[in-house]
Amino acid sequence: DDASMGITTVIRAEEHLTNTLRQGLILDALGAPRPRYAHCSLILGEDKQKLSKRHGATSCNQFRLDGFLPDAMINYLALLGWNDGTDNEIFTREELIDAFDIDRIVKSPSVFDMDKLKWVNSQHLKRMEVEEILDLVEEQLGFMGMIKEGADEAKKSDFIFATTALAKQMLETTQDAATNAKTVLGYSLPAAFADLEDGSEAKEMVKQGNFYGIAMKIIEMYESGSFPMPDSSNLLAAFMDGSNKAIVEDNQVGGDETSYPQAYKATMKSVAKEMKVKGKNLFHPVRLALTGEMSGQDVTKQMSLLALASEDDTAVNAEAADVVTIEARMEKLKGFCDSIPEEFRASKQASDDAANRSKDGKKQTKAEEEAAAAAAAAPA
Repeated sequence: DDASMGITTVIRAEEHLTNTLRQGLILDALGAPRPRYAHCSLILGEDKQKLSKRHGATSCNQFRLDGFLPDAMINYLALLGWNDGTDNEIFTREELIDAFDIDRIVKSPSVFDMDKLKWVNSQHLKRMEVEEILDLVEEQLGFMGMIKEGADEAKKSDFIFATTALAKQMLETTQDAATNAKTVLGYSLPAAFADLEDGSEAKEMVKQGNFYGIAMKIIEMYESGSFPMPDSSNLLAAFMDGSNKAIVEDNQVGGDETSYPQAYKATMKSVAKEMKVKGKNLFHPVRLALTGEMSGQDVTKQMSLLALASEDDTAVNAEAADVVTIEARMEKLKGFCDSIPEEFRASKQASDDAANRSKDGKKQTKAEEEAAAAAAAAPA
């Protein structure tokens, strides 16, 4: 086979070193030229044992199912036992072909590091535009059953675009976009305050007293129709800039001055002024009330993705995606607020300020009384 195909160099694992003499003699007997043989050290698992099925994925297809890019796999595998002599670790296929030199293959065994593979994959994803990975994200959403069979193509495209743009900057694999969407569409706020884990960030935040008032304000505004919600005629506003280009930076606000993100921003300013809270004392309670999480991506983008999954004739399989609509969230939030003990329904900071003002008032009164008594005792 090697002789008929004109193979000049055979690169293989060190396990085949003992075969080389026999193969060379066979080629000599056939009158065929011997190729050059290069034997590389084995690739090991993280336990420093020979890589095998017990170390995880066993086929290229499994890596595809897990959301790895073909070019990233080639890039990472090329670096197992070889480097180009520089600190560069990210290569396109063409760059690898140009840079490869057999003399740069190292003798020591390489370790297959899944975390490093994910990092290499993330770097390739960062170099790609949102539009370039839409098909890959659609594939992952399909694997998870989150897209309805026969869904409206336009609505499906919008949901896939929003899912991809929302997760773009944090992707290690394309699978992350689908799992992130499922997290965003869910609502993990427990049914009652007592169900919050003791010592958790969320429970400590609720104990500070700002959450109850802010959550009740959100419920009041939602029920009266004054709380801003994504515009059903432009559900992608939060994901697009003024030139209709995809936004991937989480801190960049989408839409124009009349769009939902701007209306939400203005409402937060109004609530902050009315309730005399700002910074994390406002944003953490709002985030927990609306998303059920203490941290995450931009709230307007999350609410917009939820709106895409909740609209009439949506492309999203609500059961598979664990969708909790805004209506259901507000009902659950009301029940949660009802369970908050009275002692945690007022801002601790406001209570402390009131107590300090009371103390200051008593001190002033006492000082005035002492001054009056001194004046009365003084000789005329």
